[in-house]
Formats: sequence, C-alpha cells, structure tokens
Amino acid sequence: MNRNLGFNTTRKGRRTRAVIAVAVVAAGLVVLATSGCRRNAPDDVIVQAETTHALVFVKTDGEETLNRSWASGNLYKLTPISPDGVVTPLTSFTGASVSDPCVSFDGTKILFSMRAPGQGQRNIWEIGGDGTGLRQVTSGGGHDFDPLYLPDGSIMFTSSRAGFMDEYNHSPSENLYTCNADGSDIRQVSFNMSDDFDPTLMADGRVVYTRWEHFGTFNRFPLFFCGQDGTRPFHEFGPHDRNFFHAQPTPDGRLIAIESTMVNEDAGPIAVLKLEAGPADPADADHDHNWNRLTPQVNTDGAPWAYGAFKYPMSLGDGQYVVSYTLPAAEDDQVDYGLYTFHLSQDGAGTDASPATISIDDLTFLYNDPQMNEYDAQLLAPHAAPPVQAKLGDDSVAWGVFSGADVFNRSPNDGQEVPVKGVDAIDRIAIIAGLPTVAGEPIDYSANEFERRALIGYAPVYPDGSFNFKVPAGVPFTFATLDDKGRGIVSKRTWLYAQRGVQERTCVGCHQPRGSGPGSITNPDPYALTQEPTDLTGPASGYRQINYRDHIAPIVEAKCASCHHETYAQRDTLMPGNVWATVTDTTFAPARLDLTAVPDTTGRMQLVFPRAYINLSGESETSERQVVEPVFPRRSILIDYVLGVGEAADQGPHPQSDPLTDEEKETFNLWVLLGAQYR
Repeated sequence: MNRNLGFNTTRKGRRTRAVIAVAVVAAGLVVLATSGCRRNAPDDVIVQAETTHALVFVKTDGEETLNRSWASGNLYKLTPISPDGVVTPLTSFTGASVSDPCVSFDGTKILFSMRAPGQGQRNIWEIGGDGTGLRQVTSGGGHDFDPLYLPDGSIMFTSSRAGFMDEYNHSPSENLYTCNADGSDIRQVSFNMSDDFDPTLMADGRVVYTRWEHFGTFNRFPLFFCGQDGTRPFHEFGPHDRNFFHAQPTPDGRLIAIESTMVNEDAGPIAVLKLEAGPADPADADHDHNWNRLTPQVNTDGAPWAYGAFKYPMSLGDGQYVVSYTLPAAEDDQVDYGLYTFHLSQDGAGTDASPATISIDDLTFLYNDPQMNEYDAQLLAPHAAPPVQAKLGDDSVAWGVFSGADVFNRSPNDGQEVPVKGVDAIDRIAIIAGLPTVAGEPIDYSANEFERRALIGYAPVYPDGSFNFKVPAGVPFTFATLDDKGRGIVSKRTWLYAQRGVQERTCVGCHQPRGSGPGSITNPDPYALTQEPTDLTGPASGYRQINYRDHIAPIVEAKCASCHHETYAQRDTLMPGNVWATVTDTTFAPARLDLTAVPDTTGRMQLVFPRAYINLSGESETSERQVVEPVFPRRSILIDYVLGVGEAADQGPHPQSDPLTDEEKETFNLWVLLGAQYR
C-alpha cells in the first residue's frame, strides 16, 4: 500500500494495439479504441465545428499512481479537441518528470509540477498556452505537486516541504500550501498526519480535495472541503468502505471522480457523486442514492482490468467530458492510457421525490500514443473564476479554537459506542496531538498500527454535551470523550487542526448523520460557546507522552512479571519401550500472558520488542486473545483488570500482592488511549 513518492518507473510490457471495437464498460456501451494513429480515428468526434479550444495533457513513458509519477514526460496540446486534431509539445524536456497541469481562468497559462532535468526536487512551474513564458514559481523545500490557480491571484499546491513522513508508510507526506503568484509567502494551510492532495475549486469558491485518513486501523480516502485559505476543513463525501480519487466539479454542482476500494489504486470506474443526497457516510445499501457508478463493469479493486480502467475525468462543458482510459490489461504495467470523450445524461430531477440517475451516452476514442500514457487532460480555454473567499484568522496569534455542540448526538455507523445523555457520564474530553516523524527516524516506536501521539490536555464537557477549547495553530490533533473512569468512550478517528485566530466550524455532533436534515442538530445554542474556551496553548514540551519503554515497563517489571511468566520443570519419565527420558513440563503464564522482557520479533516489519510489550501492544500474533485494543480502553481487557471493572469487576485489586497506585492505573489507561506505543 505504499504510495511510492520517490520511485522510478520505466515503460515495460507495452502492447501495440490494432484498431478494435469492444463492449467493455457498461451495458449497451461500445468503446471505440485505436492504436493512436489519427488517420484511423472514428467518425463520431467530440467537436464537429471549427474551434480554437484545445486540451493540455501529460504524456509520460511510465505508470503512475495517485498523481505521483517520476517517469519522464512532457506537456502536450491537442488542437482542436478532435481525433483529427494536431498534437504538439508545450515542453520538450529530456529527463524531466511533469504532472498536474492546471489552466488559468483566462485560458492563457498553465501551472504544472515538474522535477526539472538534473534536479532532485519537484517544484511548481508556469508556461503559456502557446509554449512560451516558462517560469519557475516555487523553489526549495520538499516536493511540490497539484498547483491550483485561486481566484484572488494566489496559488494553492500540495507539498512535502514540512519534512514530515506519512504516519502509515513513512514516505514524504504532502499537505496543502498557498503562495503568491510569484512564489513568495509560502504558507502551509492543512496539517494532516497523512496526505492531502488533488485540490480543485467548486463553483461557490470552496476547495475540494482528497484526504488520506489513516488513524491506526482506520484507512480511507474521503473528499474534504475547505476554504481557499485552508480553513474549516470538513469531510463532505465518502463512506468507510469506498475511496474517490481525482474529483472534479460538474456544471450541475456535483462531482465526477474515480471510485476505488483500494488504498493504493486511483484507477477504476467513473462515478458521479450526488452531493445533494448527503455525504454518503454511511452510504445506503443501494449506493445509487449517493452516487452513480457510470461504468459498472469496471472493477474497483485493481488489476487485472478485465474491462479496462479510468483516471482523471474532467468536464469540458455542455455535458461533455474527457477522461484517461486503458483497454483491458492483466497487470498495471500493461496498461496503455489514452484520451477518450463521453457525454452524460440524467433521468430524474435530483430531488427526494425524483432522484437523479446519471449515465454515460457514449465513450469515444480521442487520442493515444501506444508507447506512452496520456493523463490529466484539461480544457485550455477561458472559464469563469469562482468568487474570492475572505481570508479568516489573525496572523498575530498562534492559536485557534475548536468546539462541539453535543457529544451525545452521534450515530453508531462507525462501530463505536453511542453515549446516552443522562445515563453515560461524560464531563470531559481528552485532546491528543499527533507527533509526526521525519526522514531517517527509526520506526521502532510501535508494534501496532497506531503511531506516536501525546496528550495535550483536557477540556470540560458541559451538561448539554458541548465543549470549547483553544489549541496551538498548525498542530494536528484529535479528541476522545471520557467516561467517569477516564476511559475513552468515542475517539474522533480523524486529524483536525486549527488555523491562527480561526474559530473552526462547530461540530453539531460526533459522527452524527449529516445527511438527515435540520433535525440532526440537537443543540443549536451550545452552552460552551458562552464560556471562554479552555486554554490548551502551552508548548509542545508540556504535552504528556506515555510509552511502554519509559513508563509502562517499570510497572510491569516491578509488579507483573513475577507472576506473568512461563515456568519449566524437568522430570524423568519411563517412555514406551521401557526407555527413561527427561521431559520438560511447561506451566503457562497466567491468562497465557507472558510479561517478561525477553526480546521477541513481531510480524509487523520484523521489529524486535520485549515480549511483554508485544503481548500488551494489541498486535501480538501469538496471544490467544488480545488484551489491549489501542485507543479504546473500554474494549481492553488489560484496563478491566487494572481498574477492577468489566471482566475483572469481582476479582479485587490486580495484582493483589502489590496493588497498582492510582497514578499507575491512570498511566495504563492513558497509554492505551494514546495508542499503546513502545517509545
């Protein structure tokens, strides 16, 4: 599942195609494909009349995933938009890696990402639509991708220049940035622990982008919206079991995207996301209510592509679209993406009484070079700029504010508990910071899927279920509601952040059903907003980080290991054939929970940890049952015994000979809540 931000790919296994016509995409849909020679193009073309409009696209000699190719390539232009159009290079670099074209609102300039020949880093560049005026926009830092013209004249892009590593596969992690048109005043405006990428603009001015949500075992790619300055990010579309890549707005206010069930695969069927039907979280059993898969025969789970695969759908206006498509391929290195066009049609009005059903009318070959891949076509023509959004915040302060209206207002669709107001006592939340790693840092800090985090502090939850706190700006954080024993009831399984001086959007509930209308708002006037926010803006040195090596191991070695170990006894036994032999009897540790410090190896990355940590980490492959579920103390048998609740409610203090102190109990509880880390 590695996104491979630094891999080198070369063309291999390329197949030369003859002219064929195969029904491969949807019922009744014929796909016309050629080897790429314009003289063999079909008669039905997207443009019948003369036009000055053109397409700009990337042609590369390698495969790519998630818009991250390091293979050689250049920008090209197709004029007019027709199989009979002329393809000309806009750039003619040797050894450059080019991606992510974005056309200016006046249709005269193109931003793109490039690792220039001989350079080690990617930066943002700009060129005229006629191939003149090449200039470098950004420089230095990490790798810059996904440039986007903003309506105020500035630029948004994604970059790894913060120097942090993704919390899952430890490759450079990109977040959203902005800069002036000349590349000055570069600012980081999102602070995810994994990647934010592929930003684009909605007609109302909001930015939509794909966000990699990786929180322990929680792993998905939903679509987020935010302001043009990165403020007020919010999950707008995507259920737990489905990912959507390369989303682009449609003229009717919806989104068109590529649907996938894979973490590391951005190819698949085309889907239209019906935002008017809600965020699809969770999706109805019949997902057609929330989105229509336009090419249902194309699989969502990666190669082999029995019916081909799509990438980068893009509206050309008037119901016309362009997309990258490959004919059937057994392996990813056998794909041959070319450019195709199609039209969309709709049945139904798009209301509750008359739901919309969107379908493809045709899919027609446009252009293909059989020795290259053609990706990410954009219309090279003037288009309307969305409205400029006023910038929020105050650069003179280093904090932001986050609030919630009602922690009891939630739905059970993520598998967590649903606390009941008046029954479950919740009087505080724990605010937890993510601690990113940097390149070259050892990754032996965990035997489970959770990575380093620390307790920032606590904030009160008022009787109406509301809360309000102030945190340092630019720090990824999450929070958990706590029961009367300090155990996490519900953990927010996404990374939040605050911008300088910004009152971030008040959540109306925890994972509440956002598509259920105004009735889902149970507390329109939160009491917390009448109070000063709890101040948690202290320095990072004051965060509380609890790990096994420094905090849990001394307790285990002093109070647990003396009982929790296997014992062995040798005895002479008369074996069959009247042969005496010495055998060893093994007495397993209590609960078969070996808490000795013997070095042992995990199955995850073959890291070596003390056996006690492996058996308590929530990732042991040898335990008959897991005694810890990281981040969820209320589900962890270990915490039952530490606190004398649940399974251990009638067993008294544990251990009985030298009971844990209140401080030690809190340490165990917080250790599990923070993810059961080793160091």
